[in-house]
Amino acid sequence: MKINVNKIDDLFTNYKKSGKTAFIPFISIGDPDIETSFEIAKTLISNGADMIELGYPFSDPMADGKVIQKSYERALKNRVSMADAFNFIERLREISEIPVIFFTYYNPIFAYNPSKFAEEASAAGIDGILVVDLPPEESDELKKFTDEKNLDQIFLLAPTSDASRIKLVASYAKGFVYYVSVTGVTGARKSLPAEMRSKVNEIKKIKDIPVGIGFGISNPEQVKEIKNYADAIIIGSKIIQFIEDNLNDKKNIIKNIAEFSYSIKSSLM
Repeated sequence: MKINVNKIDDLFTNYKKSGKTAFIPFISIGDPDIETSFEIAKTLISNGADMIELGYPFSDPMADGKVIQKSYERALKNRVSMADAFNFIERLREISEIPVIFFTYYNPIFAYNPSKFAEEASAAGIDGILVVDLPPEESDELKKFTDEKNLDQIFLLAPTSDASRIKLVASYAKGFVYYVSVTGVTGARKSLPAEMRSKVNEIKKIKDIPVGIGFGISNPEQVKEIKNYADAIIIGSKIIQFIEDNLNDKKNIIKNIAEFSYSIKSSLM
C-alpha cells in the first residue's frame, strides 16, 4: 500500500517561518454518531483547524476526564470499530489534506495487530499517532511499524517531567511533543499554570521540536497568552461539551462548535 507523505513537519515548518501557532481540535469518532461527528470534523476544518486530532473510543480512557469519557461511551454505543475509524478518515481525506492525528490507547491497537494497524492507518491518510498509555520505553514494537509507514508517533510530557524524562521523550518524539498543561486528566479549566512558558522553553533547549499544549484550554483569552510560546494549541473537552449540551439539537452542536472554533482561530491571528 502507498505510504503517507507526512504533513505535520511541513505545517510546523511553514508556521514557524510565519510566526503562527496551530489550532488542533480534538473530537471522538462516532460521537454522537458517525455522520454527525463527520459533520463536526468538517465544521472544525472550515472554521480554522490547522490539524485535527481524532479519538478512537475506548472503554477505559484513564487519561481523560468525564466529558471525554462520556463522549467515548456515546461512540461505543454506536459500535464504532477500527474499520469505521479508518473509513471516517478516508472520507475526510476526500475533502481535506489537513494533517490527522489518531488518538488512542494501546489495547485497541494490540488487539487489532500493530503491523496491520500501522499499514491501514497509513493507507487511510493518518499522519500521526498518539497512544496515550504507551510511554517511549514501551513503544518500540509499535514504533518499528509506524516508522516504516512514516507515521509520527507523538509522546506526552507533563509539568512533573524532569530533564532526564524530557531527554528520553525528545529522543523518540516525531512531529511534535504534546505538553500536558496540568497534572491530572483532560477537562476545560478556568485557569492554567503560570510555569507553562518556562517548561516549553526547557523542552526546546533539549530538542528543537514543536510543542503543542493541551489539557484544560477552554477560551480565547488563554489561547492569546499561550500562543506566545506554544507551536500548537490543542482543545478537546470544551468542544465535546457542546455535543453533550445539545444531544437533541444537532444543528446547535454544529453552530456552537463553528462559532467556538472561529473564535479560537481568530485569537491565534
